[in-house]
Amino acid sequence: MKSYLINLDRSCGRLAFMMEQFRKLGCDFTRVGAVDARMFTPEQVQDALASNQKWPHPLTPAEIGCFLSHKKCLEFIAQGEEDHAAVFEDDVVFGRDAGKLFASSSWIPVDADIIKIETHERAVFLGAHLPCAETHFTVARLRSRHLLSAGYIISKPAAQRMLAFMEKPSAPLDHFLFDSEFGPFSNFAVYQTYPALCRQVGLESTIGGNRKRAKIRPTLMRLLVRETVRIYRRSRLAIIGACVNRGARKRWTPIPFEAGNETV
Repeated sequence: MKSYLINLDRSCGRLAFMMEQFRKLGCDFTRVGAVDARMFTPEQVQDALASNQKWPHPLTPAEIGCFLSHKKCLEFIAQGEEDHAAVFEDDVVFGRDAGKLFASSSWIPVDADIIKIETHERAVFLGAHLPCAETHFTVARLRSRHLLSAGYIISKPAAQRMLAFMEKPSAPLDHFLFDSEFGPFSNFAVYQTYPALCRQVGLESTIGGNRKRAKIRPTLMRLLVRETVRIYRRSRLAIIGACVNRGARKRWTPIPFEAGNETV
């Protein structure tokens, strides 16, 4: 399976770090130069943004660059020959036995568009688990939001379809891909590996920034609406989770990560 690694031209240390990660994994990768929107002029930043974005805060240059960098990768995948390819940011480490799944795509479900392979270690809603070849990994439909976008696998047809939604940045990339409120998540069959194959490490992100976003002070009405929606969602998820977890096929659960020799 082909892997694309997003890396800023000036981040030579990061590239060396990831070269060692892939060496230990026994896999090759193709480097994709990250878009550094922090070098954009204010006019270029404004021109890059989607006019109809639902995201409630101004996107930062780092978030714009991250979005456009992933878009570059999907363009390569959409035009490539591989049925599936993996996309990584340059601040991940790989878990135990992750290389076994990167060696082949035969374990990927036929209907899968995207397979999220990292974790933020918070509970997510998963469907029935399916075994992944001759490994201890399973894969399950991801039925809820699961943020972070430093590691995922996408099919060529899905990359082609996804690009139709990515003309301009409309939300931070992880919300765009894995949050139905801000992107086309519901239009794609998204799966999750269990355990995760990779996770981000405690390095300051040079691609997506430190995720501290510019805040707009909400009006009283907006604040009341937001809090009402938040309370409703939490109550609804708690009720659904309690009911679902009584069954065996679908449940809320954190996605674990098993550290291997590939970690720092």
